[in-house]
Amino acid sequence: MKIIVSFSGGKDSHACLIEAVKKYGADKIEAVFCDTGWEHPDTYNHIIETCKSLNVKITTLKGKYDFVSLAVHKKRFPSTNARFCTSELKMKPMIDYVLTLNDSCIIIQGIRASESASRSKMDEECMYFKSYFQPNKNGRKETYRAKEVRKYCLEHDASVLRPIFNWSAQQVIDCIVNSGQQPNPLYYKGFSRVGCFPCIMCRHSEVRQILKDEPMKQRLLNAEKIMKEVTERGSTFFPPNYIPKWACSNRSYPTVQEVFNYVSNKDATADMFEPEDGYSCISLFHGLCE
Repeated sequence: MKIIVSFSGGKDSHACLIEAVKKYGADKIEAVFCDTGWEHPDTYNHIIETCKSLNVKITTLKGKYDFVSLAVHKKRFPSTNARFCTSELKMKPMIDYVLTLNDSCIIIQGIRASESASRSKMDEECMYFKSYFQPNKNGRKETYRAKEVRKYCLEHDASVLRPIFNWSAQQVIDCIVNSGQQPNPLYYKGFSRVGCFPCIMCRHSEVRQILKDEPMKQRLLNAEKIMKEVTERGSTFFPPNYIPKWACSNRSYPTVQEVFNYVSNKDATADMFEPEDGYSCISLFHGLCE
């Protein structure tokens, strides 16, 4: 039986990794990191140092694309309504990896019920390939490598455990600190989301922090420039309602620079145009970003 901890470098998966070491022993588990090619350098360093300090083996998975090449392939950036970034950069590489195992496995995910209403309805324990056998709310089942998944399930078991499902965010931080660890340094800089950076669902306050990080600021500008070169009308990183239309030159979709201008303006209305609880990411295979 292989025990895998899905480790993104976020606080929830970090707490799961610590708990797994306590329960099973460092030599019995494996941290698996799905690299989107769009992570902050601090996150890469945090993942390496955390696994080293816990004496845990780390396996890094990469898909066919990285974040930017995937956007080029799709001729658009991901959005809250089209989250192909999660499925292509995290879900599929993990499924590919599980299918290489000649053994059953337990996959430990950092999911907490208090994060959102949708997550509170999830199971603390379930079958990893559940979505291949049970249709979602739209009546669809997962189809990626379906034949191979069904064959694997006939011979092996793949279970999901969510050991911190009923924990609060404070309990997560306490677990990390009490174990002599420190959470991802991006949290100290004011970021609430550290997996895939910057995330398409980042808050205005987080954009203001990005403006202080020149390499990350340039990363966004360069990515949008690439999209403008390969698509007829280009594709903007931020959604059309991210800032008010009057702040957009085309009165519709804001460019990265227009978002930078808006959030850095001393008269800007902060997060007025964001959902009250921020944007949420919902995927068939949760626990891949935190």
